[in-house]
Amino acid sequence: MLKSVLKSLIPVIVICIFFLIVSIVNNSLKEEYPEASDMKFGISEMLKASDTLEYKLDDTVVYRSENVNSELFDDCYYALLINETDQKVMAAKNPHERMYPASMTKYMTAMVVCDKINSGEVNLNNTVTLTKDYDLTYDGVAPADIFYGDEISVKDLLYGLLIESNNYYALILADYIAGSEEAFCALMNQKAKSIGATGTHYMNPHGLDNPEHYSTAYDIYLITKEAYKYDLIREIDEFESYSYSYISSEGYLIYREIEPTNYFLNGNVDLPAGFDVHVWKTGTTDGAGNALSMYVTKDDKTYIVVAASGDSKSVLYDSMVKLLCLIK
Repeated sequence: MLKSVLKSLIPVIVICIFFLIVSIVNNSLKEEYPEASDMKFGISEMLKASDTLEYKLDDTVVYRSENVNSELFDDCYYALLINETDQKVMAAKNPHERMYPASMTKYMTAMVVCDKINSGEVNLNNTVTLTKDYDLTYDGVAPADIFYGDEISVKDLLYGLLIESNNYYALILADYIAGSEEAFCALMNQKAKSIGATGTHYMNPHGLDNPEHYSTAYDIYLITKEAYKYDLIREIDEFESYSYSYISSEGYLIYREIEPTNYFLNGNVDLPAGFDVHVWKTGTTDGAGNALSMYVTKDDKTYIVVAASGDSKSVLYDSMVKLLCLIK
């Protein structure tokens, strides 16, 4: 009789022990991460995320399910506006969904190059001699205008990379800095992970569509914020035009003048009054649509804005203006 009673109690005892263990684990997590009780996703979801994403609770500004004023941006795939000064989310639509970053990739390309310059491994005035021709077969990509044997400075490659979003300059810099595109992308992915952009993975330095080349609007926010820390990137991004030259393999001096791909800077669209743009990057591919990220200031406050729309540049900039006009 006693054995029968004890046997019937075993499942109950096992269940009680299980819930006791769960309770102890949850309490220990809350002690280690006191902010967890205020998170918009639970401890169990955090455990799943931490297995692969290495989330830092105190660094997360926009939570997974957060959508703020998203109904205002029907034409956008992704929209994000953050008051960086007050750490306030002013607009968010699909902030953690995977997206093609297009040429916003070049933020990271530029930062890896700048890290090598800052460490003294590369000089901005170094001359790069092209050791091969580059061919990017992709709809909408202009043919290369620089070829095997041509000589150009690291400075002009970097300026052309950011101002006119030159895809070939991205490849040339990758080969020059790391010896190959693959080795350079490893540096890009390492840098992304170091700043918490764990939803990002790079397969190339230019941003043309690749299924394994992706980011999120939230990661673009983190990357834009990081890019602002680089004096050289801020300096380049404030140019409204830039003139430079390189030497062809035949010894001729080739002159070029370029202007920003950002319509707010090249005069195609009026920037709302009171804003100063400090860091920016556009992007356009079939997969990404039309995208733009900017680090802006107004009235001594800092804001980071990200948007991507598939329809047209007109729709993108209408959405960007609408986002900026949320700032009173």
